[in-house]
Amino acid sequence: MEPAGEQRPPFSPVAARRARVGLHMTHDQVAYGLAAFRVHTTAATVAAWESGQAVPDESELLALAEILWCAPVDLMGSAGALREHRIGRRLSVAELCARIGVPESRYVAMERENAWRGDERASAALVRELGLSLRDLVRVAGASGQVEDLLHETLQGRPKSQLAAMTRLLGMRRSRIGAALAGVHEEFTHRARVSLSWSDGVPGARPRGDADGSAVDPARMADRFWELLGHPAAEPGMIGIWHRDRLDVD
Repeated sequence: MEPAGEQRPPFSPVAARRARVGLHMTHDQVAYGLAAFRVHTTAATVAAWESGQAVPDESELLALAEILWCAPVDLMGSAGALREHRIGRRLSVAELCARIGVPESRYVAMERENAWRGDERASAALVRELGLSLRDLVRVAGASGQVEDLLHETLQGRPKSQLAAMTRLLGMRRSRIGAALAGVHEEFTHRARVSLSWSDGVPGARPRGDADGSAVDPARMADRFWELLGHPAAEPGMIGIWHRDRLDVD
């Protein structure tokens, strides 16, 4: 079991039930199988996981994934934070730290805050061991919000003003980032204009978005930005993201 007060990993009750039913297993059989992984629980607890009334801890989730013949990430629904990527690879803190050469105490602090701050060598090892893309690295460094803020600024009619900051943050070619920012600006401001035109002159009609982008879904805009970038691989050798506390990106 994990320490008291430790946050539990995300869990999808629907995915767990679907996997169990697909294997024609009962709650009792799952509970019995978990014992082989030193996870001692009951059929009632397994049922509670599937109903959303309880959430398995890290060791229980990993054992459950083994019993249900699926990847841990399938039961989590997604992997965004540093801890979730580690669990998704079935690695303990000790195992990952040994592979990336980072002291456990330091890694645990970074994982708790979801703020990766390793050097180039450790970052390269982390990317390799967890299979991280550049977007994943942004997330585990806790920089997703910063990227979304910069993207929102592009909808204020100033995409070029955010180019330098985004380039320093992501450590990619200026021209490639500039093209993606221009694309986001064009697409989302166009949608806002269309929405405003649609409501113009219609009594009681309310526009679905604002011309300044204030009603745009940040997650949707971020998805499009990374799509325009081509979902690049992480390149730990380039300064950015994990060193962003050393940079002036405002």
